[in-house]
Amino acid sequence: MATRLGNKEIKLVSTNAELGEMLAELNNIRPSVISVDTEGWNICRDGTLSLLALCWNEGLIYVIDVQELGSHSFTRIENTAVNSRWSSVKEILEDFTTLKLFCDPRSDSDALYHHYGVHLKNTFCVQLAEVGVRRQNGHTTRYVKGGKKITLEYGGLSGAEMVEWERLDREASAKFFPEKGGSYENLTNRPLSSLALKYSALGVLHLKKIYEKLEGRLGRRGKEWVKEESRKRVEEFRLPSIKKGKHRAIAPAHWGNTTRPRRHDFFEIDDEYYY
Repeated sequence: MATRLGNKEIKLVSTNAELGEMLAELNNIRPSVISVDTEGWNICRDGTLSLLALCWNEGLIYVIDVQELGSHSFTRIENTAVNSRWSSVKEILEDFTTLKLFCDPRSDSDALYHHYGVHLKNTFCVQLAEVGVRRQNGHTTRYVKGGKKITLEYGGLSGAEMVEWERLDREASAKFFPEKGGSYENLTNRPLSSLALKYSALGVLHLKKIYEKLEGRLGRRGKEWVKEESRKRVEEFRLPSIKKGKHRAIAPAHWGNTTRPRRHDFFEIDDEYYY
């Protein structure tokens, strides 16, 4: 199954053969940067991970149907070429030399580690990069922004692309999320709908552009801070127990920002941020 989103083709990977073809392309290109996002019901150790989107080139997004493939999504593919760098998606996500871009890797790390034993390595959180840019510009930044606001501000979308992005986000929210009148079952039903496939790809569609714009504005100290705090976010959500709540919208209190918000300041939190 293939469809298009903007100027990119979306390929669904739902068989071992398709997974092998994707890995062959990865080993041929050997990208230094890969955009990553997951979709599912309550993505964490207590929920489900249904789809994994990967993007490393300008014209193509792969969406792995984890619900269909199960643990085979991450295990070694047999008959991989001898000179291949990676023989599984797990090896890619755990590779120290390949940078993995996330909007916010915490829930992804939680689900990938506790369901499939994947230890994310070398991650870059664009949500924290956006905080770093604001702080670098002299702002006292208490809270992170949600992915929607970051995309619309830094994704370099044209007017038409912005209208299409918001339309797809609105339709998917109404279809898949109970708080918007939808149902998670619409995301887990198979065969996968075109809307579900596009929505999964939406999370990585502009991620590299956002990364390039934000990373380019950060100084050396800012880049080091983002990499270190991204690592902490990933490792925190591999712990045996974690706390959920509004505190997740608070930016790390480092880099000259030691002010903690007062309880009644939580109204300032971006209402697009999902806890």
